Amino acid sequence: MRRLLIGASALAFAGAAAAQDARAITVEAVDGRRVSLHGADVEVREDGATDVHGWARRARAQAGVINAHLHAEAFNAGGRSLGVVDGGWNGALSSRDRSAEPFHIRLPPDMANAAVRVRVTVEPGQRHD
Repeated sequence: MRRLLIGASALAFAGAAAAQDARAITVEAVDGRRVSLHGADVEVREDGATDVHGWARRARAQAGVINAHLHAEAFNAGGRSLGVVDGGWNGALSSRDRSAEPFHIRLPPDMANAAVRVRVTVEPGQRHD
């Protein structure tokens, strides 16, 4: 009986992992405008919201004001763009200690449901929203 329960548990776990992998969205982070992006990832939350998050850091030896923001562009399985969402990082990017600031961009549900890939880029100027 114990072996049956262990086997059933293993199958249930494997099925849940396969379902989770089927919804995996890959992320491409593109540095630019004196900003380096790290740890970019997509999280599909229990409430259905899809968030792109990671860390932004000032690139080495880059002093001065950084006038830039982030774009998260989602793509479907055929490679077609589903749209772009503006975002930014929390706080100023320090030039003294190069500490990283978190960024967080929420994808709209219609975009997130069809997306298989998200590209996060650093764009010049202020946010458009």
